[in-house]
Order: sequence, then C-alpha cells, then structure tokens
Amino acid sequence: MEKSYKRRNFFIKKDFQGKLILGYFLFVMGGCLLFIILLGIISADTLTISYSNHDIQMGQTPIMLLKNVIAANWIFLIIGGSLLILAAMLITHRIAGPLFRFEKALDNMAAGNLNDVIHLREHDEGKDLAEKINVFNLGLSQKLRSIAMETEKISDLLGQATSRMGQAEQSDELRESYRKMGETTVKIREACASFTLRDE
Repeated sequence: MEKSYKRRNFFIKKDFQGKLILGYFLFVMGGCLLFIILLGIISADTLTISYSNHDIQMGQTPIMLLKNVIAANWIFLIIGGSLLILAAMLITHRIAGPLFRFEKALDNMAAGNLNDVIHLREHDEGKDLAEKINVFNLGLSQKLRSIAMETEKISDLLGQATSRMGQAEQSDELRESYRKMGETTVKIREACASFTLRDE
C-alpha cells in the first residue's frame, strides 16, 4: 500500500501559483465576456421588453439582457468566481507542490546529497519525473560506492606491490609512479566521500 504524503499549506510557490490562478480566472472571465460580446453583436438590432416591479421597460436586447442577468444572478456570479479561484488553487497545488519538491531535490543533488528520495502525493503531477530522479540517484550512488571500493582495492594492491619489491629494487621513476598512483586513489576516495549516498 502506497504511503500518503500530505502538504501543510496550499501556497507552496506563491508567485507561480498566483500567476496560474490569475491566468485561469482571466481565461474563464474572458471566455464569458467573449460570449456576451458575441451575443450582443448578434442581437444588437433587436428590441427587448422587460416587465419588472409593475414597470414595463424597453431597450436594446444586449443592454437589457446584461442588466437583467447581473441584477438576477449577482450572487451566483460571486459564488461562481470564488469556486473558480478555489478550483484553480487546487489544480495549481498539484503542479506547484511537485515543482517545489523537484527544485529542493536538485539543490540537494547539487550539494552532493544523493540520499534524497522524492515522494509525491497520489494525485500530483510529475510522478514519472520523480521516479526517474530517484532511479538516477540510486544508480549514481551505486556507481560511486563501487568506484570507492575499487579504489580501495587499488590502494591495497599498490601497498602490496611496494612492500613486495624491496626499496633497492625500485627505481626512482617506479617509486614516483607508485606515489602518484597512491595520491590519485586518495583523491578519488575523497571525491566519492563528498557525496551522501543513497542506500539500496
């Protein structure tokens, strides 16, 4: 059974989520405005008669319709706009949360921490990318661990070779080569040790 991961707040990346929410809101409102304009153009040369509060009103259809729709449905427009913002916030949360988590994981990777495992919630976007980053960190950890072990073996072999050959038998050139190989293996081990590796 997959473990559940909950987020404590809905505004994880405020700038990013704010822009997306505003974009969704403007897109829907723009669509409604476009529909109203098209309806107004189509019905511009018609006349509408409205009966309200014992009063008969006459006027051009687009203006009369707009006035009556706003007067009768203003509460629904406010509720609908609020629900639209709430829905946009929930949708952006599924995108902004993983984006924030990816940035954090990449910062950790740049700092040498390959032990960071990305866990996303069930309905979050980007699960495939998270899995690929996790697989990459695991594979790189295994390779670095293998390099460190092989370097240790090379270091041991160098020590054995140096001790088997007497100092008198070794030329200055050979001793210098052994010394340089020893320094190189130390540097490789230090480079591997600078990473925090992920356990299998």
